[in-house]
Amino acid sequence: MKMWFRILIDALIIVFVLTLIFGWRALMPVRMQDYLLPSDFGMPYENIVLETRDGVKLGGWLIPSEKSKGIVICLHGYPANKSDILPVISFLYPEFSLLLFDFRAHGNSGGKITYFGLKESLDVEAALRFIRSEEALKDKKTGIWGYSMGGAVGIISSARYGGIDALVTDSAFANFPEMVMHYYGNFGPLKYVFSALSTVLGRYVFGFDFFENSPENFINGIKAPVFLIHSKQDEFVPYGHAERLFMKAPEPKRLWAVEGAHTGLDRAFTGEYQDAVKEFFLLHLNPGS
Repeated sequence: MKMWFRILIDALIIVFVLTLIFGWRALMPVRMQDYLLPSDFGMPYENIVLETRDGVKLGGWLIPSEKSKGIVICLHGYPANKSDILPVISFLYPEFSLLLFDFRAHGNSGGKITYFGLKESLDVEAALRFIRSEEALKDKKTGIWGYSMGGAVGIISSARYGGIDALVTDSAFANFPEMVMHYYGNFGPLKYVFSALSTVLGRYVFGFDFFENSPENFINGIKAPVFLIHSKQDEFVPYGHAERLFMKAPEPKRLWAVEGAHTGLDRAFTGEYQDAVKEFFLLHLNPGS
């Protein structure tokens, strides 16, 4: 009996330690450095620094356009940086000015850990304050394009802050605890144990609650038009997340089922994708709209 009790205790210790290791690795992603610049695509740009209300400095780019119909804030996924999405969103220029930045704990930005949306909405709010402080931008209508975690942050930010006139998300998750479960999917039935422990550790060790991090709890508070894009073959964020988000989103809204993997975003290089996204922003960010 004592032997089985000791085996159980040892197993619990191992699971606890593994949860700490994997959880810490997830919270501190490897930082990617810029490997592309806007100038590589023939776009002028300025290096900018955004400062959040909780004191984190974020590295970013402002890509101004004299022909701008509005400005689009472009939000990268996890773990990535602003140059990772640069080829994907370059088609929006020159019809729109663009603002890209690295989320906290990513790329050239400050911060030690990522919060998967809980605090990243403050990063978006810093971008909005920057836009309103610039004479050439302050009267422009503002949109958000966000991929994966960036899409989730875009939803949360659009519900929390004013000044966002149109939102496009690609591959956004609806429920973060479900993504934690997916993260531990290779552990079979133990994924439930790892997921539960991660929630407990997040709340009592790191001081934040992942259950407050689900875009499906925010999307009904958005006042702007919403365009949700999601692949039915998405192997990381199931298409059902998009369906739940769409069901809870207020009108006007659109859900577009596309094809392809979660990563790579090859669809973004097609004329169909670019025309659909550009037309959505043109409709809602034009000064007269």
